[in-house]
Amino acid sequence: MNTKEWIKQSNNAHNWVDEKKENGAEHRWLNKEIEEEVLIWDGKSLNDVKLNGVGVISYDVTTQSIRLDVNDDVENLVPRPNCSILVDTKNNDYSKYNRISLMIKPISTGFVNFYIHISFGNKNNKIVHAPSVIPHKWNHIVFELEDLPRDNVDSINITPFLFGTPPEALPDISFLIKDIKVQKINEDYVEGWNIDNRIAYSHVGYFINQQKIAIVDINTNNIFYIKDINDNVVYENIVKESKTSYGNFNIIDFTEFKEQGKYYIEVGSIKSNTFEISDNPYELSIWKSIQFLRTLRCGEEVEHVHSACHLNCRTVHSNGHSVPNFGGWHDAGDVSQFEICTAEMAEALLDLANSIKNKDYDLYIRLMEEAKIGINWILRTYFGDGERALAVLYNIWRKNELDPTNEGVRKSISEVGPFESFLASSCLLTACVSYKDIDTIFSDWCLRVAKLDFDTAVKCYQDGIHTKRWGSNIDSQVAGIGAVCSSKLYQITKDEKYKNLAIKYGDIIISCQQTEVPNWDKPIRGYFYEDPKHEKMLSYEHRGHEENPIRGLVKLCEVFYDNSNYSKWHESIKLYREYVLTTYKYTSPYGVLPAHIYELNKFNMERFTVPAGYGTIDEAHENLKEQARHGIKLNEDVYLRIFPVAIQRRGYHATLLSKTKAVSLIAKYLNDNELKQIVINQLEWIMGKNPFSTSTMYGEGYNYHPLYVAYSPQLIGSLPVGFKTKGFNDRPYWPVVNNAVFKEIWGHTTGKFLWIFEDLIK
Repeated sequence: MNTKEWIKQSNNAHNWVDEKKENGAEHRWLNKEIEEEVLIWDGKSLNDVKLNGVGVISYDVTTQSIRLDVNDDVENLVPRPNCSILVDTKNNDYSKYNRISLMIKPISTGFVNFYIHISFGNKNNKIVHAPSVIPHKWNHIVFELEDLPRDNVDSINITPFLFGTPPEALPDISFLIKDIKVQKINEDYVEGWNIDNRIAYSHVGYFINQQKIAIVDINTNNIFYIKDINDNVVYENIVKESKTSYGNFNIIDFTEFKEQGKYYIEVGSIKSNTFEISDNPYELSIWKSIQFLRTLRCGEEVEHVHSACHLNCRTVHSNGHSVPNFGGWHDAGDVSQFEICTAEMAEALLDLANSIKNKDYDLYIRLMEEAKIGINWILRTYFGDGERALAVLYNIWRKNELDPTNEGVRKSISEVGPFESFLASSCLLTACVSYKDIDTIFSDWCLRVAKLDFDTAVKCYQDGIHTKRWGSNIDSQVAGIGAVCSSKLYQITKDEKYKNLAIKYGDIIISCQQTEVPNWDKPIRGYFYEDPKHEKMLSYEHRGHEENPIRGLVKLCEVFYDNSNYSKWHESIKLYREYVLTTYKYTSPYGVLPAHIYELNKFNMERFTVPAGYGTIDEAHENLKEQARHGIKLNEDVYLRIFPVAIQRRGYHATLLSKTKAVSLIAKYLNDNELKQIVINQLEWIMGKNPFSTSTMYGEGYNYHPLYVAYSPQLIGSLPVGFKTKGFNDRPYWPVVNNAVFKEIWGHTTGKFLWIFEDLIK
């Protein structure tokens, strides 16, 4: 389906459009050749089956399956009840098998999806897979076991999650489970940089006037061909060898071919799928991203996903007042919501809308509509004294009754923090300008609240106030967004106080930057610390906000170009450019932006999520140091990692895209085509030019994996938290198994993805 057809069928990303399932990885997995297989459960009795938790199990004679009957009315039950079916495998040796296969059929009324945890192994080594399963059909579930020890397997556990009953559903649910097998198949490649017999290329396509590169592992004597959809050769050339620290690769370079159309690559015995060469090959990806955000909407009906939800949920102020917090977008698979993500996503939509208004009016209108979903939530959840709904944890589907005995609907409390308030202010200031000629009342409302948020942020930052959830203030991050807000307010009001604050925040940003050449074996400068004293390195493990110092500097240069400080702001931007170009060379031929520089004595442990039961903070610190040492050594105790270090929250699209946004801002500001190409390379990495040749956007491109959607069916256009790493390794890891957080859908990732196009599409 081409872009125009998709837009029409979806009614401008308002209506559900099904995916072409044969393009996805699941279709490929289910059609793998099975070399050997054996039943784990014989299907004849419940002798080796037991239930832990609530519900009733029985043997269903008709289908020869395990039947679990359970009631999902859990809204007022704390803790939430659990039910888990355990199949005893009697410590069997399954070493020769590398995949689990089983059939699951939910029977329910009003539900569109369930998610189930399936664990396999023994008490010391387990792999957990969390597929989504659709009611009223047999779902064939498969997942590969990789290097999990399988010589002494004690059980397979199947755990349907009880996640509340929405108004359109009934609470009584049954699950039928059968054909539980281990199988031997040819495993997917899941970790590292090798490309083997695949082609790493941008599944959506290439810009006409930018590089067009694909990566293969084919003898360099081979000729590659670019063919059109009628199988005509339109371009051919020699595959070129590329020797890197990650191995030897071969490059398909067809940059000089500039004919718009649809094509595929053929080299040796392998072919790519079709892709586009055009002025904007990401047009359909943008539309599908908007569709994804629509399906994340809270508080209103989303067909095929949920009815109007969480209408009884509220955020409570310490003075006893409360506001409804439904609306906006569910943050991720867990249907939570966070102000940080909502504010950034809404502003990204507005910025992209304003950049394409005169190029694609239909897209402009749709972006403005979707942005208002987030903006209205930001306005609705403000208390007037600076406090806001910052973290809303819905946890389950609810009945929408405001039951005075149900504490779950009032458990979110208002908070205040400077970064959060600056983000709200920045978003609302952009909204003020964007809607000024459309709705003056709405525009004025946005400006009033933006000023109040700004004043709150300035005072909180000055007083050292911060939220408990996200920790103490990061100066380069907070001053960066503070400079953006101050500059915007000066543009709107011409009040000198905002200009003075903007310049002050600019000084803080620059003081956080490494401007001198360090005395390292491989010296690098231009990166940022958290603080002016350079005591803590600026790094992110999960969410990404590295764009903020650069956002601040670029905005200062654009608004106060005649100020005496302009030259030092401009020089700071150029230093960050130097840092990007110096580190970027380490990831050839993929061209991924490296994550961070880590000095072993400058970790800020407040920034890392250490799961309960992991161990001490010191033990976690040593783990992170060892991960850093697996990066590129720059000096004794200083390392550059391609992927961030983390204990629990692994998955790095957001950290990558936040840095990409910083680079795209500079590329546009300096009109720098070299940086522009680096930006495009990051998008291509996410959309298929990676070692797994997988598009990570569900329903776009090819070989995309099912994602951790939890409460929803698979959502077209969704991006996950992203590629992660395994153990101490500094290389990409994308296993078949599905689980949080790395494969979890995330609006934050989509917001960053869309924000970049503001700078690419003119």
